[in-house]
Amino acid sequence: MSLPKRGQWTAADLRALPVTTDLATAASVLNMGLTKARDLARIDRFPVPVLRHGDRYVVPTRPLLALLNVEPEPVQVG
Repeated sequence: MSLPKRGQWTAADLRALPVTTDLATAASVLNMGLTKARDLARIDRFPVPVLRHGDRYVVPTRPLLALLNVEPEPVQVG
């Protein structure tokens, strides 16, 4: 699957993301360069929560959707 270019994400693209994503993808969603994203994550100023996992950052997708006012797909039960 090819990801959209930085700043060109649609609501459908966002809803197709997994539960968590990497910092590079989250930065692309927010039309931000990776260097800036790493700098903000390092000082705990990234616009959404970032989880540190060893030497990498993991970003939960749900807060990205909320920040951009995109409703998640309804959960299918049963």
